[in-house]
Formats: sequence, structure tokens, C-alpha cells
Amino acid sequence: MSSAPTKNHRDVLDEARELLREPSRNTQRKILISVNLIIGVLFALHVAVQLATAGRMPAPARDNIMFPVSIVIHLGSAGYNILQLSRQVEGSSLWNAITKWSTVLVLQAVCLAVVHMTPNTATSILLDQSFSIVTIFLTGVILGRRAAVAWFIITLVSLIFAVEGRGASFEYHLMTQAEVAKLRVLQEQDPAAFGQRFQAVLEERLLPLPVMLFAFISGLFGVIAFLATYFETGMIGQVLGAIPAALDKIQIAAGEKQKLAQENVRMGLELDVAQRLQAMILPRDEELARCQGIEVVARMQAATEVGGDIYEVLPRPDGSTFLAIGDVTDHGLASGVVMLMSQTALRTCLEDGQFDLVQSLVHVNSVIYKNVQTRMGDARNLSLSLLHHRDGHVRLAGQHEKVMVLRKESNKVEVIDTMDLGCTVGLIDDISPMLAETGFDLGPGDVMLLFTDGVTEAEDTKREMYGEERLEAALAQLSHLPSKEMVDQLFSGVLEWIGKAPVHDDITLVLVRRNG
Repeated sequence: MSSAPTKNHRDVLDEARELLREPSRNTQRKILISVNLIIGVLFALHVAVQLATAGRMPAPARDNIMFPVSIVIHLGSAGYNILQLSRQVEGSSLWNAITKWSTVLVLQAVCLAVVHMTPNTATSILLDQSFSIVTIFLTGVILGRRAAVAWFIITLVSLIFAVEGRGASFEYHLMTQAEVAKLRVLQEQDPAAFGQRFQAVLEERLLPLPVMLFAFISGLFGVIAFLATYFETGMIGQVLGAIPAALDKIQIAAGEKQKLAQENVRMGLELDVAQRLQAMILPRDEELARCQGIEVVARMQAATEVGGDIYEVLPRPDGSTFLAIGDVTDHGLASGVVMLMSQTALRTCLEDGQFDLVQSLVHVNSVIYKNVQTRMGDARNLSLSLLHHRDGHVRLAGQHEKVMVLRKESNKVEVIDTMDLGCTVGLIDDISPMLAETGFDLGPGDVMLLFTDGVTEAEDTKREMYGEERLEAALAQLSHLPSKEMVDQLFSGVLEWIGKAPVHDDITLVLVRRNG
């Protein structure tokens, strides 16, 4: 059932990958096609117009070779790249390189030819500036920054050559076309009148523009265009170059996310199983009601992470009652399994009737040690205390949390420490030398409270623990309430203390009140 989501997940990821790869794969190709079509069509129209109007090209020695070659290269490159683009394929790396380099080199050669073969000096230098800006940009975008650097140097040399060819002292005189035409007529027909008119031009403040100033401005514009192209194409190249690496990162992150989601589902199922195991083996209310001489109320709330709390209440035919409370270390399904094994072994001993408290603890320890440490290879163990009540007398063995006894007459809480009554169950193969038993009496109306560390170690939002002192005070304050209400109020107090903080461990309370 999990294959369909996985397949859909991969389909979406592949689609996203293709969307991101599209710009890096086709950006240069689309720019190249645009350049090819514009130049190829313009050159073809120019040739057609010249042949239709004049019957020949303006400079046959140059144009009859330059224009046909340019048209073929540009239109051929455009056709090849349009075909690859329509098929959504990369095409041949060799032909990709040929179309790019031939387009740029032919474009540069045409620009140099037009600039340096134009008889009008002003037009030549003006074209030099314009062509330099355009070709620097296209060279950088299509071939890269290094090619743009090389072409920028060539454009500077071309500008210097154009200026030197005309002379550094050359000046432009800014006049209208009508004024220029009139000067030409005067220059041919009346040189004296031409001199007078030229002097009048100067007096009208039609100031000359030195060619060196024009060259400086052209060079400055070329530098600006080059720098902008250099850094822009570098940025574009870095972005396009980073896309494949980013896609790989996305692929890895998506895989890790999918693994994490699967792990979360698995852990959620484990926790659910462990919580169900806990709920299935807990004593039922009808069992608690059969206890003679005492009233028993128990409540456990599982945390988000199962901690493996265990409690047991077993009424005996002789009127006595066995009680047990413990806590398995760590969290999750394995702790729930250890709890289940402990409860099964414990109930087998207590219902057999031939084991006392210490012998029962020894047997449970042997079962847990052999199953968990030896077979499972796991280090989990548990704290466990066993109690036996009969006619107001309680026997206690095993190490767990403290036992609180609320005396009815004084309304004071006595605390019985279990630290010296045993050790952790399942940690070593034999714990019999470390076990001990103690006893105490419950008077009519006295209350005994058993709890796990999920109560005393419950933390609020400031990471402060609830603690034993608060539990003692709450127990004494609630002594007037019925047993069930006492447990409910104690639980409410702990949960209110936790507030919005996370619940890290199971919360378990077992309250035993001797009947009056």
C-alpha cells in the first residue's frame, strides 16, 4: 500500500527537477536562436533590397562573400537549435559548440568589417561604439565571461585603430543635413564663399567635437557594458551551474524527509502498540472492587513516549491483596514488551501462593535478565516494589519510588523509603543478596499512595519538577475526599503543573485506603 505514495512522491520530485533544469538547459539556446533569426533575416532582407534596387551589393568584393556566409550560418544555427528545442533534447555537444562559436565569430567579423570599411569616419566610430556594446553582451551570454574579456580587448584595439586612422586632431562639426549640403555646394563652386560660411558656422557656436573626446566616451561606454556583462553573465552562470547541485540537494533532502516520515509512522505504530499493551494488562475496576479490607483506586496516563509503567492489584482468596508498582527504563515498544514480560512473570509468582515477596522478585529478575539481557541483547531493566496487605498490615519489598502513608488521625504523611529494600530488576542475573523486606500498619481510614517518577519528575514550562513535597502537601490537603476524587484531584494537580509543557513519562497513581 505504500508503493503508490512513494511513486507519486517521486513523480512530483522528477517534475520539479525538470522545471528547474529547464532554464539552465534552454536559456542560452533561446538567446542564440533569437540572435540567429534577427541577424539572418536582417541580412537576407538587406541583400534582397540591394539586389532589387541597385542590382548589386554596395561593396561586391566584401558583401558577396560576407552576407551569404553570415545568412547561411545564422539561419542554419537557428534551424538546428529550434529542432533540438522542439525535441527537448540536449543535442550533440560538438554541434552545440559549433553553432555558438560560429554565430559569435561571424557576428564579430561582420561588425569589424562594417566599422573599418565604412568610408564615413563619423559613421564608422559611431558604429564601433554601438556594435561593441551589443557584441560584448552577446559574447558574454552565449560563450561566457572569458570570451567577453577577449572580445572587449579587441573592441578597444578596434576603437584605437579607428581613431588613429583618422588622426587625433580630427573634429566633428555638428550641423544639420541642409547646412552640410550647402557647404558642399559652396566648397565646389565658390571656395571663398565656403570659407566665409564655415567661419559663420564657428561664430554661431556650432562648436566642434574632438574625436578623442568621442573615443573616450565610446571607450567608457564599452567598459560599462563590459563590466555589466561580465558580472551579469558570471551571476547567471553561477545560478545555472548551481541548479544541478541544488537539485541533488533537493533529491537528498526529499529522500531524508521520506525516510523520516516512514520512521515517524513506524515509531507512532510502536508507541500505539506499547500503549495498548499497557492498557490491556492493567487491573480492571471489578478486580479492584474484590479487595477485602481496603479500597483501591488506580489511574495511569500514558505519555507521548511510552515509558513502561506497571502496576498490579491481585486479591487473594484468603482476604489479602498483593500490590505491585514499577517502571521500565527507556521508552517505546521494547519497554512495553519488557513491562508485559514483567507483569506475566510477576502474576505467575503471586498467584502461585508458594512465593513470598522476596522470592517473587528473584524469579521476576531471572526472567527479565535472561529474556532481555541475554536473548534480546537489550539493557532495559525496571524498578519494582511488591506489597502484601492483610488485616491492616503491609509487607513491602523491592526498590522503587517512596511509599506515602497518610494517617487519618494526624492528617500527616509518613514517607517510607525503598532504597534499601532491593535494586534494579533485570540488571544482573541474581539480586537475592540485595533484597530486603519491611512492614508497617495501616489504621482504619489511613491512605497509602504508590506512584511512579512520572508524577514527581513532571516538569512545567520552566523545567521545574513537581517534586515529592508538592505531592505530600496535595495528599494531605485532599484527605477529606473519597478515594476516587482524591486520585482525580492529584492527577489534575500534576497536569496543571505541567501546563503546556510536554509530558515526558507515564503518570501512574495507586491509592489504597483501609476501610473504617
